[in-house]
Amino acid sequence: MITILRLASYPTYEESGRGLHCYEISKTTQTKVIYLTWFRKKCNPFKIPKNVRLYVRKFYTYENPKKSNFFKRIFFNIYRLFRVFTFSLNGIYLLFKHRVDIVHIHSPMFIAVSLFGCLFRKKNYITFHGEDFFKIKNKIWYKILSKCFDNVFSISPRYLETLKKIHNKEIIQVYNGIDIEVYQNFQQKRKKQIVAVANFKYQKGLKFLVQGFSHFISNNPKFNNYKLVIAGRGILFDEIDLMTKKMNLSKNVFLVGQKNRDELIKLYNESEIFILSSIWEGFAKVLIEAMACGCKVISTNVDSAPLVLEDWGYMINHSDFEAISSSIKKIIEDDGYQFDKQENVLKKFTWRNIRKLYYNEIFN
Repeated sequence: MITILRLASYPTYEESGRGLHCYEISKTTQTKVIYLTWFRKKCNPFKIPKNVRLYVRKFYTYENPKKSNFFKRIFFNIYRLFRVFTFSLNGIYLLFKHRVDIVHIHSPMFIAVSLFGCLFRKKNYITFHGEDFFKIKNKIWYKILSKCFDNVFSISPRYLETLKKIHNKEIIQVYNGIDIEVYQNFQQKRKKQIVAVANFKYQKGLKFLVQGFSHFISNNPKFNNYKLVIAGRGILFDEIDLMTKKMNLSKNVFLVGQKNRDELIKLYNESEIFILSSIWEGFAKVLIEAMACGCKVISTNVDSAPLVLEDWGYMINHSDFEAISSSIKKIIEDDGYQFDKQENVLKKFTWRNIRKLYYNEIFN
């Protein structure tokens, strides 16, 4: 049996999206998977698949203090490098301990493990998920070291051409999937509620979302009973919270913090509309989760969104609060919303299909 070493985050019920891609593609009977990961504080991890041997090691789990003073930023970067180094050493140790055949990393910061794999003639793969791409796209050192990879996968179509130039080879497009047995439409009466699920970072476009919703409420008084609920956490949480208060939106906008998987499914099912306001995105799992739970969906026209919504969905330009406002009004008034096309799209993005894609490429 082929043994694969994978380095990636691992999903928990508190943060079900983190590491979900790697977790799901590891659930195969044809391979044995050595899975090296880390957790944030106390958590309730997903059940370990039978073919997976899970190793948990310490890693850095703090937000990058970009707005802090110089010394805090320096200390953070030193601490981060130390944790990446020690974590990678653990990966190298497991590579030899389990005599792995394939090394598959899910972030370029673990490239040292791949280099050791290459040195000892192991197959090497990397999957780019989104933000990690921006950290290496202009790095000469990465372009030199990237020769160790046999295949490169990308979840977002946006990065394919640039990654092709960096690696000097064809890049394989993969996707995120959905478990339709977990994410279901409860067929219940929905509130006049719009939901967004996002990490509170700049690239999620939450400032434009709040501005757009405020514009919608101000210009459509007959819809002032609609509410916007934003689930998530992150470095901009306090800033967005202050913004809603300054705009007198406290009765219409609610920041509800991080939600676990069951809470998210409940939130999707009680909401009429889901909106993705990202400025850039790898492949938004939340978009297909909301679709599976029966929400109408609006998304900015970024990265993988056109693959999901094709030519029938509500897509808008990013960073455009007026487009957000007009799309909310239009989708509320759309009594003929094409839910049947949403259901057809979901059949494409199953984890079974994604696993098959990886299997065909790795064992070709």
